[in-house]
Amino acid sequence: MNRMFNRSTKMFILTLLSVAIVSVSALTYFSLEMQSVVSVTGAAVEFSQGDDWDGAWTLGTNNTWCDIAPSAYPNATLTYDEPVNLTNSGAAVQIRLRTISITPASGQPQVSNFTFINFVLHDETGAIQGSLNFTTTGDTWSTPSMSFQTMDASDEWYISIQTKAAAGATGSTSVNIKIAVDVQE
Repeated sequence: MNRMFNRSTKMFILTLLSVAIVSVSALTYFSLEMQSVVSVTGAAVEFSQGDDWDGAWTLGTNNTWCDIAPSAYPNATLTYDEPVNLTNSGAAVQIRLRTISITPASGQPQVSNFTFINFVLHDETGAIQGSLNFTTTGDTWSTPSMSFQTMDASDEWYISIQTKAAAGATGSTSVNIKIAVDVQE
């Protein structure tokens, strides 16, 4: 009986191995192909100089980036009404301002030298469509966000900036804020 059990067990194991081998070898593999043609075109929404543009600031190649350096006064709000414009030369799009980075980061003592730095997005009528208002509590920055807004074809919107440094802020302190203008076409 024991011999028969061993033979049955061995036969069962061999059958399972055969099924496993047949299953593995019977798998079918296939590939899907995709081909893309990428063409360079101009951006539908571009930066342009606003009425408060400072000649020392930089408008980048193809107007797809800009580098500006507004000031902040201790204990006083400084407003740049229209330093940068956004021009839509295409169809209606969804647009928003988005935080990329801020340096010095929260936790650094230099942060307490600022009260707020506010980037406000205005439509062609001057109505506020959203903002990124970086405020401080001690040495901690807020992390603002904004939802998408519809920018119609041929519109020219603008970004205003308001800054305020703390009353005892030192003149050598600065902050580097990178924001993006996200455009959904």
